[in-house]
Amino acid sequence: MAAAGARAVHGRAGLSDSQFALTIVGAVTLFNVVVIILPLIYSAWISLYETNVILRKEHFVGGKHFAKLLADPAVVNAITISLQFTAISVVLSLLIGLGIALVLNEPFPGRGVLRAVVLLPWAVSEVVTATMWIFIVNPTFGGLNGILAPLGIVSPSFDWLSEHAAIYWVAIAFVWHIAPLGAFFFLAALQTVPADLYRAARIDRAGAVARFFHITLPHIKYVVLIVLVVVTVEAFRGFDLMFAFTRGGPGTSTQIFPLLIFRYTFEFSQYGLATAASYLLIGIALILTTTYFIVLTYRRKETLRVKATAPALAPAVAAEGARV
Repeated sequence: MAAAGARAVHGRAGLSDSQFALTIVGAVTLFNVVVIILPLIYSAWISLYETNVILRKEHFVGGKHFAKLLADPAVVNAITISLQFTAISVVLSLLIGLGIALVLNEPFPGRGVLRAVVLLPWAVSEVVTATMWIFIVNPTFGGLNGILAPLGIVSPSFDWLSEHAAIYWVAIAFVWHIAPLGAFFFLAALQTVPADLYRAARIDRAGAVARFFHITLPHIKYVVLIVLVVVTVEAFRGFDLMFAFTRGGPGTSTQIFPLLIFRYTFEFSQYGLATAASYLLIGIALILTTTYFIVLTYRRKETLRVKATAPALAPAVAAEGARV
């Protein structure tokens, strides 16, 4: 009946199925061109020009902005901080997200309610997340000092956001926000693992660690890749949380690359330099994510090659064993 209804609608509109499909695809393509392609072309054009906001003049500089970025110590420092922040966030998100998923995959009373509660940090915006963590680690009125100082563990005005520690606290706040999303990816993958494999492993007296590495991990490794890519991109391009939490301070200890691009644009009015930096940011993110896919594809090809050669090698191995 649904197919008949669809044909009736198309017939009334004077379109065949093929024409209707082409219309939808064309509309989506046009939307992408207007919203994505044209702004990319315009931003590429801006990156090749030097803009004088006061005189409202522009002059062509070619690749000067890109060369300036690669030679600027502030850019190198911002990229280094971004990579450090991304590495910490990815590792903690994978470990915590997988741990949460393993717990929520086990049957226990109230599991449904806990699943809903666990997702709440991801539902909260990054600005709200930053505000909450400011109230936790602030040296003057923070809740962490309020709990630990009376116990004599830290001084009442202990600065958790020092120059060397601030990047770790921002990473922890980001992980608190993003880890539940990874947990639900992992949870969905865990529910596809055949229960018979676990029962067989228990019969063979395989421990929890052995079951995890030999059964669970091989079945969810592609979901691990997805979470890895999502968290890497979100962390590397992250701006809201860092801006609301530390604004790049103290000093430049948490000035990640997107925050530096923001300052190029809105504080220094260097639009061409900011646009060139944005393309550099996209390039680094593409390199990171492409590397993940290359590594996974290579391992998958190696696995398929071993499986393909195993049947061919079996008669030779059996013959060798017979001779022995």
